[in-house]
Amino acid sequence: MTAVWRAANLLTKSWQDGVVVYNLDSGNTHLLNPIAGQVLKLLANGPADATTIARQLAGQIDLDSDPELDYNVASLLNHLDSLGLIEPVIP
Repeated sequence: MTAVWRAANLLTKSWQDGVVVYNLDSGNTHLLNPIAGQVLKLLANGPADATTIARQLAGQIDLDSDPELDYNVASLLNHLDSLGLIEPVIP
């Protein structure tokens, strides 16, 4: 079964070279690169799995949608989860 993710309870502020994210539940603040910020923005719009996020990201920033992108997005999602910025959706 493919994991579906959603954004945690966050406040964000974006700049051209990064995104500052404040987790309202934990009180932690993080500085992320623009791609990670874009992934959080996509998840703030609604839950999605890694493949869906990769396809949306590819369309928004003119990347090839391929297995390497899928792998990189899945790795990024695992990292964001470890930071407490996203969480799995439990059916």
